[in-house]
Amino acid sequence: MLSRYAAPLRDLATGRPRDYQHRIDRFDEPDWRRYGLLVETAFRLAAHRRFRPGGEDRAPVIRFVASVRERYDRTGYDLDPRLAESLLWATLAGEPTPDPLRSRTHTAQTLLLIGLLDDEGLSRTELDRFLSDAEDQAIRDAPAESTVHAPAEPTVDAPADSTDDAPATADNATEDPTDDAAATADTASDDD
Repeated sequence: MLSRYAAPLRDLATGRPRDYQHRIDRFDEPDWRRYGLLVETAFRLAAHRRFRPGGEDRAPVIRFVASVRERYDRTGYDLDPRLAESLLWATLAGEPTPDPLRSRTHTAQTLLLIGLLDDEGLSRTELDRFLSDAEDQAIRDAPAESTVHAPAEPTVDAPADSTDDAPATADNATEDPTDDAAATADTASDDD
């Protein structure tokens, strides 16, 4: 069972942006800090699974960022390609996240993470395992004061109609994963 911090990411990765929005609407400030640590850790782990850390070839990163913008950035302004590439290069080099407190940075990390997970074609079980492992790593890496305020609380499992072996996709997760994004995602999911 996923925590209340990992469940919204599963919602985005499986194309359920309304569920994502519903979950994050209930976050308070300590929850947002914990969620931010999870996003940053999951992004780092997924980037290292996809790209060679310290690699010299820029083309795969540029192509990946372009594909994420094509898939999830309907307005053309949600994901700055320079920011997205700098986030990937920083995490691959083991450097600190540039401008970690800016909402655009969080949005970029989230969209890139969803793209990385979508490209892996993980089953529901594999996705849940990845998110649980990322959360465990985030807790280990976090300063003590970051986790004191936010106890791990389990959430309900996925709806009964989902299958564990179906690949997790983000086809409908075209939203900017900050508060302003629900409208974009709602438009995409209304087409279903």
